[in-house]
Amino acid sequence: MASKTKRIVALVLTAMMATTAFAGCGGGDDEEDVKPVVVSSGSKDEKVDLTNPETIKFIKDTMAEEAAKTGNKIELKMWSSGEDKDFEKTLVDEFKTMFGDSRYTIAVKSLVKGESEAGGAIKEAPKKGADVFSFADDQLSDLLKAGAIAQVAPYYANNVKAENSSDAITVSTNNNSLYAFPKSSDNGYFMYYDKRVFSEDDVKSMDAMIKKAAAAKKSVYYNMTNAWYETGFFFAAGCTIEYKDGKQTATLGTPEGLNAAKAMCHIAESEGNGFVGSPGQIGDNGYVAQGFDEGSLAAAVIGTWMGPQIKKSLGADNVGAAKLPTVLMDGKEVQLHSFGGYKLIGVNVFSEYPFSAQTLAYFLGREESQVKRYKERGLIPTNTKAAENDEIKSDPAFKAIEDQRQYSHPQGSSVGGEYWGSGVGSIGSDIVTAKGGISDADLQTKLKSVQDNMHT
Repeated sequence: MASKTKRIVALVLTAMMATTAFAGCGGGDDEEDVKPVVVSSGSKDEKVDLTNPETIKFIKDTMAEEAAKTGNKIELKMWSSGEDKDFEKTLVDEFKTMFGDSRYTIAVKSLVKGESEAGGAIKEAPKKGADVFSFADDQLSDLLKAGAIAQVAPYYANNVKAENSSDAITVSTNNNSLYAFPKSSDNGYFMYYDKRVFSEDDVKSMDAMIKKAAAAKKSVYYNMTNAWYETGFFFAAGCTIEYKDGKQTATLGTPEGLNAAKAMCHIAESEGNGFVGSPGQIGDNGYVAQGFDEGSLAAAVIGTWMGPQIKKSLGADNVGAAKLPTVLMDGKEVQLHSFGGYKLIGVNVFSEYPFSAQTLAYFLGREESQVKRYKERGLIPTNTKAAENDEIKSDPAFKAIEDQRQYSHPQGSSVGGEYWGSGVGSIGSDIVTAKGGISDADLQTKLKSVQDNMHT
């Protein structure tokens, strides 16, 4: 075993000295050009077992060789969302304990940068970005174009592929190469509700929910002013929305698009009377937290990140979760669609400590960390063993995500920059403000304008 470990260490260190230039690297950064490195174990069958002392020794030996080049110290920068920062600091402490060694020191500087921002920040200035960062799966293509994200080291890739769901691996892969460590499957939305107000049958229909909520002097919340949520109506109507090769296409200025807008109008007629379609200035998370806490909300379309807060407000036994309800559209009850996706962990291709950064990324996404992330943050794992945890399997959000999955769309292949900047969110904003009182002709004009903005 010892001779095998020495052979792998030698292969890893040899590979780390090799450099590979990526087209487009630099992303606007004017610092001295630095070529990225590729880390390899040299064995496609190698598996990482962090309970094995020989594995820990190998990792420490490799980290020691890496640290020797910079004064026997490893200094990493990590970006986390504001909600995850404190929790991920506890994981970092565990990482430092597991891989700490007398031959080097480990310092990890944790900074706030949300998953929706990290990809863009890395792309614009990769050499100034974090060594390890979390990002939404739809940002992977842009990170690849900028040459800013490193492939998952073969030493860890076998484990990552074997331990996570096939869908999570698919969105982390490009041209058969793995570029990210799956973190959670919460990048989507469904319905949380108060079981004291609604039955399982009630939550199947938006109209039924609004009527019952109004009778209880409460509201159902669906942010139709936010393009991310609003798009669920357009998908449900049968609109084609696609982002491919950096180009956005969407058929919103069509009869299907008009049907979607009219369905929103119908719901918005109940604004302030059993329904709320905008969070105002407080934002989604703040509005949902406040609404459930003070008792003004009976249901909300949101994601797993709000699960712990909703359970705290209502009491865990009173929290229900379900796929999105149907809405009345073109005279029929139509199932609402959604985005579904994953949050991933990437390693900066310009990291001065590539192996240590890869090790931290793997540690943050491993089974034990995903279970702890669920217990602390309510985020549903991608790790298949973690997903078999009894507490996770019994969470109503877990089933809601699975039930919604057949109606969810991958964000990365559906929408891009042109979509978000087209003004599509203003369609829902206008509808909510007017409480649905907008003519078909005005809706059609608005839809066509937004569609044209996407195709310029």
